[in-house]
Amino acid sequence: MKHWAIKVTILSFILSIIFAYISDKAVSNLSVIPAIIILIVVILIGVIFDIIGVAVTVADESELHARATKKVKGAKESIKLIKNSSQVSNICADVIGDICRST
Repeated sequence: MKHWAIKVTILSFILSIIFAYISDKAVSNLSVIPAIIILIVVILIGVIFDIIGVAVTVADESELHARATKKVKGAKESIKLIKNSSQVSNICADVIGDICRST
C-alpha cells in the first residue's frame, strides 16, 4: 500500500507540473479564442477522466464476464479495470480530474 501512495504522489506531482507548464506557456502567448479552446480541452480531459472513474466504480463485473465469453472487444480490459476499481477511480477521478480542475 505504501508503494501505491508513493506512485500516486509522484504521478500527481508530475502531471501538475506538466499541465501547469502547458497551460501557462501556451495560453500566455495566444489570443483569446485559442486560449479558450485550450481551456475547454483541459476541462474536457478532467470531465472524461471523472466519468471513467465513476463508471469503473459502479460497473457490474458479472455483465462483463458474459461479454468476455462472447469475445466482445474491450470486455477483458474492462474486467481488469473493475477489479482494480479503487486504484483506477483514484487516479482518474481524484488525481487527473482534480489536476485538470485546478489548472
